[in-house]
Amino acid sequence: MDITLANNLFDNGVFSAMYKAGFITDKIFTYREIYLWITAQIQIRGITKNQAVLEAELKFGKNERTIWRALNCFTNGDKTVSPSD
Repeated sequence: MDITLANNLFDNGVFSAMYKAGFITDKIFTYREIYLWITAQIQIRGITKNQAVLEAELKFGKNERTIWRALNCFTNGDKTVSPSD
């Protein structure tokens, strides 16, 4: 899913309404937060994606695979985040 679309759905309350209705789980909120945090760390601090993933493990209390899964759920334009980037 494109992160811009996800942000719009979040801002407009669509995700919240779908969650309350039972159509989606809370995982989408966590994954979005992880994606946005890692993107911000890379842009602001200039760290590598792999370093950001390692730091995200500690910050969010999730394992590395879950962090990569969160990154791979979203795209920015046509580009999917991957370990090789």
